Amino acid sequence: MVQHNDPDHAAAPQGPPKPTEVPPAPSDPPTHFHPFRHQRDRSLITQAADYLARSGFYWGPLDVDEAHARLAGLPVGTFLIRDSTQTDIFFTLSYRAEDGPTSVRVLLRDGAFSLDGSKHAFPCLFALLEFYMTTPKKSLQKPYRGGAPQTLQELSRRAVVRTYGRESIGGLPVSAGLKDFLNSYPFTI
Repeated sequence: MVQHNDPDHAAAPQGPPKPTEVPPAPSDPPTHFHPFRHQRDRSLITQAADYLARSGFYWGPLDVDEAHARLAGLPVGTFLIRDSTQTDIFFTLSYRAEDGPTSVRVLLRDGAFSLDGSKHAFPCLFALLEFYMTTPKKSLQKPYRGGAPQTLQELSRRAVVRTYGRESIGGLPVSAGLKDFLNSYPFTI
């Protein structure tokens, strides 16, 4: 049996696996997410990632240059969320400001999300986005979801949440399956 940490065998060329050998299982894709110190932080990031996956404006591992290129010709206040390239930061907010596209790190500290340099902190990433969409400055106005049309289901879900409010979803006279669908993204953004 060959030991992979044996220095005498480490430099030996590895050809295709022999028919009797089983090729190694593929490893998990690399991630920049660091281990969590608290279960609370893990839960907040997991919930934010689930909601972002349904939002349509989460672009994953998009680099800063590509994010800024996408936002350059769009109206002021258009925004997207992407993965941060920094190993100690999960997400970055990129948006079209008056003087062009800009990006700000989204920090998670003490169980709350905030923008780097801001004194405002929120228990949910979407509460942060809603705050910056409704403040008098209205730094954020419209999420950038790309050119693909949104599904009627997504548009309907946001319309129901906008009409009744996310707090009222549990009391709506609809099936449990529909309530689950509404609760899987209970935001109007």
